[in-house]
Amino acid sequence: MRPALEAHVREQIAYEFAREGPPEDFPELPPVPGGRYTDPAFFELERQHLWPKTWLLAGRDEDFPETGSFRCFDLAGPPLVLVRGDDGVLRAFYNTCRHRGAPVVREACGRAARLRCQYHSWTYDLAGRLVALPDRRDFARLDEADRGLVEVRCETLDGWVFVNPDRGAIALREWLGPVADDIACLGGSGLRTLARREKRLACNWKVAADAFLETYHLKTIHAKTVANLLDHRGATMGLLPRGHSRMVTPKWPENVEAEPAPGMPDIATATPIFRDTNVSYTVFPNLITPLDTIGFPFICFWPIDVRTTHVEWTWYAPADESDSSPFWSALLGAFDRVMEEDFANLAPIQRSLESPALDAIPLGYQERRIYYLHQHIDATIGTERIPAKLTVPPRLAPDTEAP
Repeated sequence: MRPALEAHVREQIAYEFAREGPPEDFPELPPVPGGRYTDPAFFELERQHLWPKTWLLAGRDEDFPETGSFRCFDLAGPPLVLVRGDDGVLRAFYNTCRHRGAPVVREACGRAARLRCQYHSWTYDLAGRLVALPDRRDFARLDEADRGLVEVRCETLDGWVFVNPDRGAIALREWLGPVADDIACLGGSGLRTLARREKRLACNWKVAADAFLETYHLKTIHAKTVANLLDHRGATMGLLPRGHSRMVTPKWPENVEAEPAPGMPDIATATPIFRDTNVSYTVFPNLITPLDTIGFPFICFWPIDVRTTHVEWTWYAPADESDSSPFWSALLGAFDRVMEEDFANLAPIQRSLESPALDAIPLGYQERRIYYLHQHIDATIGTERIPAKLTVPPRLAPDTEAP
């Protein structure tokens, strides 16, 4: 993070500690309609117009170490396959044969010289070109050049691989904007995947995501865990372009270590604010990452149906770290307990949102990142497509925080 921005954020933290109420110019936020979490029609609007238009985390560059390395990805819509080509380029395709639609890859991951449909053996090279099919004489008018696999945008930044079905989307680096600038000091390309976790939740994906966008709940839900590490009163929020956001929460002074303890993992290039605060980002729409100088998780919330979410959290750390070390075993276990503290609330919240007792959600100043997420969901879907009773009117403008 740039020094000028760090100084600006620290000024904001001081303001948060001192304030008696919301800023005088803070807009009144209309309650968020509960139907956004329960209405199948709204879920369908997201399926058609949100997920196909955004960059979504699909893995790490290290997941594709050699020519022919592939992985399937089907968490946000039609199934995809990502594969490393003979030219070293990582590409993504719909995992759909251009004959009768069978998948060209059935295993979750592996290595292949060709991508071959197991139904009729139509065969594609690693660049997606149709290169062979049985009984070619029966397809006299077939143009192989027009029957290659359909490609999906695939780009990598600092080792993280993203896909986007929207062919007209802006480049990943431009789309991430300030988020990429801020976290560049963490040297993502030098990190490695340490551990993965996953969980199926009985709630809408936004119920799950909302829980990670504020610190208002720390003293109640995480009274014996996170609340002993972070002082929620100083949390400051940055609303960034394209629906992304930043939350910086100071650590209690006794938890601040200016230098890493001997033997502790450390991302030495991290700027000071990552050592004495918790800096957390939302990468719109479904990725949240609480960052730290020892390593950190990326948490993704994937919609299964209107009332079911698949959550994954993947830890990244310096390359020489091992999840079996005593330090990491303890830390990963502690973080898993924190996640379970959040998860325990989510199914009951989903049930309450479907009761007549809660038709809309009033949000306070500390919860403005939640409103901003919903506001940008509407902007991405197109407000003209959304029933008026389910819309979130635009009230919060992106604040690029340029000091």
